[in-house]
Amino acid sequence: MIKQHLTKSLVAAAFVFSTASMVSMTADARDLPQIKEDVFKVANSGAYPPFSFVDTDGNVVGFDVDIAKAVAEKMGVDVDIQTSPWSGIVAALAGGRFDACICSMSVTEERQRAVDFTDSYYSSGLSVWVQGDNTDINSLEDLEGKRVGSTIGETGNQWAVENGDGKWRNQTFQGLPDMLTGLTTGRVDAIIADDVPVYVALRENNPDIKLVEVGELPRWPAAISIQKNKPELLEALNTALAEIKADGTYQSIVDKWIGEGATIE
Repeated sequence: MIKQHLTKSLVAAAFVFSTASMVSMTADARDLPQIKEDVFKVANSGAYPPFSFVDTDGNVVGFDVDIAKAVAEKMGVDVDIQTSPWSGIVAALAGGRFDACICSMSVTEERQRAVDFTDSYYSSGLSVWVQGDNTDINSLEDLEGKRVGSTIGETGNQWAVENGDGKWRNQTFQGLPDMLTGLTTGRVDAIIADDVPVYVALRENNPDIKLVEVGELPRWPAAISIQKNKPELLEALNTALAEIKADGTYQSIVDKWIGEGATIE
């Protein structure tokens, strides 16, 4: 599926906190004028290849990292990219630890009550995967009684919990690499994950897994999240996103991390 075109594919994440608790933690973050006087603090999980991960030299790299650097350059600010556990990343943003999360975060109604989002910079969708030699799971109904893995805090985990309803046993992981290992070693019978990162893992590492065609699963736009009521920062980020799409920078980042000629908007 990752070849010349990947139309509207990818992901992000879900809350493990209530919106009320996150709002109560909100501290005053900086708007654009204050950021320009210092540095633009951006968060991602660092455990979501190819969007953000730690390379062999200990550097945080990936699609979202390059997006962060590109929009910061357009905004004329220095950027400091940090990692934060996904399960607490929205609370950290609401608490003022970061200025923005450029972290493949899906736009959901629940999140919109806690943070503001820019225009989307790609779309995400869920998918179900099993071991390559598995012949028992061919539909969602076949997951009944099985061990199903998902990444804690992501939309896949939220969907698995809401739709499992006692049908299957949910098991959570901290990131895609751990979840893929859990599947290939038999710790779980299936995983629910965002599609494009798995396709990239197939291309680069060739794990012995396969997609299960289960019909249409939810899709969401992914966008940059910031604290609420930061209008200058929101406008600057939307302008920067539009500029990197118009001048070819965005597509070059897609080519580098997703695949030559891929389309993910």
